[in-house]
Amino acid sequence: MHPTPTPTYAGIDWASRNHVICVVDAGGSVIERYEVEQTDTGLRQLVRRLIARQVDEVAIERPDGPVIDALLEAGLTVFVIASRHVKALRSRYGLAGNKDDRADAYVLADVLRTDGHRLRPLLPDTDATVALRALVRARKDLVRNRVRLVQQLHAHLELAFPGAVDLFGDLASPIAQAFLLRFPSVERAAWLSPK
Repeated sequence: MHPTPTPTYAGIDWASRNHVICVVDAGGSVIERYEVEQTDTGLRQLVRRLIARQVDEVAIERPDGPVIDALLEAGLTVFVIASRHVKALRSRYGLAGNKDDRADAYVLADVLRTDGHRLRPLLPDTDATVALRALVRARKDLVRNRVRLVQQLHAHLELAFPGAVDLFGDLASPIAQAFLLRFPSVERAAWLSPK
């Protein structure tokens, strides 16, 4: 007869370059604490080590990004605990309140251990959500580029054709674009009267 494995919990203090991981047992004792880099290799190492420690549930402060994708793809259950909650929870552990990645990783793991039944797991995005997110990101990029191009056009017109700038409230409007296509220079517009 095999003994039932003791549940283990992990907390990940996410950062842009390195992530600190803390794995605790059912009693809250630290089993393992380590860092991984924000690289494909680092994320594969993270998942391998969590699975080797038989971690099923992971707490992290952020609901999206490559770390979340790697954890969900590996079949791990992920719980998000907002950073403002982690900050408030530090006092529960007698921490001075200062940000400390190693301590925060422990707080995340231990809160998952003690209060996990109160938390809702993060659900993987549906295909429709992934497609919508990509569409929104693409639109955001297009709007940003449009604004940049209109600003560039405005700056150019200020130098080369200042009269056209004051004619239109919005250089991206269809009437402004039609005017500039028909009259692309001061010389071409010189025959126009104010009327």
